[in-house]
Amino acid sequence: MGVDAGLVLAVIGAGLAVGLAAIGSGIGVGIAGATGAGVIAVRPEKFGKAIVFQAVPQTQGMYGLLVAVLILLSTGVIGGGTEGVPLPLGLAALGAGLAAGIAGLSAIGQGIAASAGIAATAERDEAMGKSLIFAVIPETQAIYGLLVAILIMAFTGLLTGSPVATEATGLAAIGCGLAVGIAGLSAIGQGIAAAAGSAAAAEHEESFGKGLVFAVIPETQAIYGLLVAILIMAFTGMIAGDPVGDIAIGFAAIGCGFAVGLAGISAIGQGIAAAAGSAASAEHEGSFGKGLVFSVIPETQAIYGLLVAILIMAFTGMITRDLTATLAAGFASIACGFAVGFAGISAIGQGIAASAGIAATAEKEEMFGKGLVFTVIPETQAIYGLLVAILIMAFTGMITRDVTATAAAGLAAIGSGFAVGLAGLSAIGQGMTAASGIGATAQREGAMGPSLIFAVMAETFAIFGLLVAILIMFGIGLFGG
Repeated sequence: MGVDAGLVLAVIGAGLAVGLAAIGSGIGVGIAGATGAGVIAVRPEKFGKAIVFQAVPQTQGMYGLLVAVLILLSTGVIGGGTEGVPLPLGLAALGAGLAAGIAGLSAIGQGIAASAGIAATAERDEAMGKSLIFAVIPETQAIYGLLVAILIMAFTGLLTGSPVATEATGLAAIGCGLAVGIAGLSAIGQGIAAAAGSAAAAEHEESFGKGLVFAVIPETQAIYGLLVAILIMAFTGMIAGDPVGDIAIGFAAIGCGFAVGLAGISAIGQGIAAAAGSAASAEHEGSFGKGLVFSVIPETQAIYGLLVAILIMAFTGMITRDLTATLAAGFASIACGFAVGFAGISAIGQGIAASAGIAATAEKEEMFGKGLVFTVIPETQAIYGLLVAILIMAFTGMITRDVTATAAAGLAAIGSGFAVGLAGLSAIGQGMTAASGIGATAQREGAMGPSLIFAVMAETFAIFGLLVAILIMFGIGLFGG
């Protein structure tokens, strides 16, 4: 059997599917197992119940194994009978592997929730049922990844043996995998929120419903990733069996995947806030509404990512099939994805601040407004990322559908995306300072002003990233073009 580029990509996809999913399941099972071992040291009779919880995060590894085996079977690596794998199918297999593999890391969040379930059940046997419900919630992200992986293999002809893929749809499949896979990391935030809900419901049974509400909030990021993956399949002709042939559209789809996928990691911040909301609502019934307000704030970063993904689809003609994209537009789309996607992870800092705001407001209602002020401060990094993404679209001509930039300029724009996107992670530090500022203000009202000064200091580094992003665009001639 000859080894060609398509086959190489396919087996890498298989390896990523099972390898990444194994990391997720291994860590998730380990987190739950560590709690189980601690519990049986004092309550050996709880062994059976602990094993049930520990088994929950194992499924992601099985999904990864399934996708890997399907890739190997469909390409003839297992069983032979292949004279080579066309490059488009190799790219599609890589996309399928990314979808199932990265989404398999959701098991980490599931392990966090299962761990809390073991602890709750150790205290009260009747808590097991509700705790299991919380523990299975972060499973959905892995199911989305598995679904997209199978759809990719089906629509490109990998499973049927009747290839209909082009290099453009092969690249688009990678975009699909990145969208649903990276957004699947939202399960970590969901696991944090579910763990808090499980603990709260064990102490206050009446808080079960409210805990579920907080636990499902970080699900939306995964749904955005699934939605974009399906839209890419539809607009590139994968679903209809009428694949596009413009390779620039494939690169644009990868940009869409990075935009919505990376921004979906904002769910970790949202989960931190939701966990605080769940705990506060269990102790203070009147905290539910205000806790929800704080918990939805870190959602905006994910919405920015979804917006940029849809704009890329619109401005490259993907939606209308009036394809006018050039390689410059394709590469610029990836730059936009990095800018808004990485900057969207700023929501982790916002979630840390929001959790402090929830706790302070639960104790003193008059802290609600002040807590909101501190919570919105780490939002600016995401706005910088969104701004740079729109500037790249505007100055490469994507918005007007008249791209005059060169492919090299589009590729160089990726530097702008990295500059503003990665610098946007400074919001994590800013969120920590803002959280402390909320605590200080709750203790002494006069501390708010100085605390705000401390909180804005970390903003400087995001501004550095924005400045360099703009200088890069000037330097490569985008503004002059």
